Amino acid sequence: MNISTFQSNLDFIKSLYFNEEWTDEECRDRILEALEEANEKIKEAFGESIHKLGWSHKPTVEVVAKVVKKFPSTLSHIDEDGSIPIQSAAASCGYEYLPILAIEGMKQKIGGEDARGGLLMIDPFEDRGWNTLQMLSNVGDCDEDAKRVKVLKELRKSGLLLKKDIQEQALLGVSCYKQCKKRFEYLVSWDPDALKDTRVGNKPLAHASIHSEQLPVFLESSFKYHPELGGLLFIKDDNGNIAFDTMCAENGTKETMAIIYELLTPKSDYPILHHIFTKASQHKDLFMEYFPWATQLKDHHGRSLQQAVLAAGPDIMNANNFLFPMLTDDQIQERDPMTTLYPFAAMAVGEHADLMKSFYLLRRHPSVLDRRARVNADRPSISRRRKKRKTGDKNDA
Repeated sequence: MNISTFQSNLDFIKSLYFNEEWTDEECRDRILEALEEANEKIKEAFGESIHKLGWSHKPTVEVVAKVVKKFPSTLSHIDEDGSIPIQSAAASCGYEYLPILAIEGMKQKIGGEDARGGLLMIDPFEDRGWNTLQMLSNVGDCDEDAKRVKVLKELRKSGLLLKKDIQEQALLGVSCYKQCKKRFEYLVSWDPDALKDTRVGNKPLAHASIHSEQLPVFLESSFKYHPELGGLLFIKDDNGNIAFDTMCAENGTKETMAIIYELLTPKSDYPILHHIFTKASQHKDLFMEYFPWATQLKDHHGRSLQQAVLAAGPDIMNANNFLFPMLTDDQIQERDPMTTLYPFAAMAVGEHADLMKSFYLLRRHPSVLDRRARVNADRPSISRRRKKRKTGDKNDA
């Protein structure tokens, strides 16, 4: 029987009973029972079909919206793996239908009040315990990556993907792979701080995303968004271990350095040695072997390598002691661009001041004291500046 014949029969039955032209109650009950059974089978058929979106058929989003609005129970239809349609869509090529399934799922409270239409529901078929958002951020190959980014943007526009989800759902941890690099980069661009603040398995992301497949993806973004922190190579976990050591332990020092070397070419003009000398001086020989050209660079404060070490304090200078006797006459007479201190003064301040080194620098160039005095003499005192300001106010008046 085709649909038009079935519809004609329904119209006939409706007319017959509406006009009370057929009064057999037993017949009426049997027909209603048959229609109820047919309705259940129709919903079952649509429920199974919704699970196949994207791979056995590709209706328009508008058509899918019509079906789930007419038969909302299809949104919670469970397949043989125990998944509901929105989870099947995230795990397959039906991901483009996720926004409409989530929007309609919200109306039906699929998964409960706080499940966002099923986006935050754990998929029982997913052995890693991931929810729908996490699967959307991870599943798929490189060819799907940009298209899945588009779905993330749609969910964000609809208010179904929130900025806090990036950290709370560990979306950077699940998307830090080559095949989902665009998704990772999109999420990082939305919340760059999530790179350093996200915890995965009670570890910072820098310590968790350490496999060779993940490392280039993580480091490229960390150098881009957190250059002042050394690309997060030196942040510490709860045990005080820096991320670089964890990366080397997992992948080997040679492979880890090869990845960093590939990212930090001379064209990048990135002062990697400034960070090594001040944050992980135990690795300075290793990094100088790979990045000898970086000795001549200045950091984002305008400091040379020697100035960065001096500004970090006497303890850091002592940890890099070979730099001290290499200070040139020009460097000894140059003030730090941030603190305006001469090197002798930098060695004389702080809890761990090294007066011997400070006196050594002064003996080499005592003229810096005269320069300092002249600078102070040329600088108007507070009272002189106030007096000048008051005089200027009167003249303006």
